[in-house]
Amino acid sequence: MMKKISLIFLILLFFQNCGYTPIYSKNQNVDFYIESITFNDGDDDLAEHIKFNLNKYLNQKDGKKYKINTSIEYKKIETNKNTLGEAEEYDLSSNIIFKIEGDNLSEIIKIKESSKMDNFNDEFEEREYEQIVKKSMARSIVSKLLIQLSRLNVN
Repeated sequence: MMKKISLIFLILLFFQNCGYTPIYSKNQNVDFYIESITFNDGDDDLAEHIKFNLNKYLNQKDGKKYKINTSIEYKKIETNKNTLGEAEEYDLSSNIIFKIEGDNLSEIIKIKESSKMDNFNDEFEEREYEQIVKKSMARSIVSKLLIQLSRLNVN
């Protein structure tokens, strides 16, 4: 029994000091900031999640500045129905168009995200799950946008 405990302790000690660090855990310095972001139309929840994820880039004042004009198209489409005609599965998709304007720069970036969602018996649970999917979509969209902005900033 004592050998098992000491073996587990050694394994845990080894993994704790192996030097693993997540790639994106550190605050990466970027040479740009977002002066303003506006949302013309589209899903308000998704817009709020995107703005929340971009918030730390709105407060900086270092590097090139960008103004972003955003248009969001969000759809929840029934993909499968049962024999009674009730939806069993939904396809959640978002198409976002970012119009980026900066010093001597005008660029359009289009990002698409989609996800599948089963129908829930409880409408409250379904709405809550849809909100979770929207948050996840927003994180992914912002990550892709930041990569594109970093690429623009290099040029």
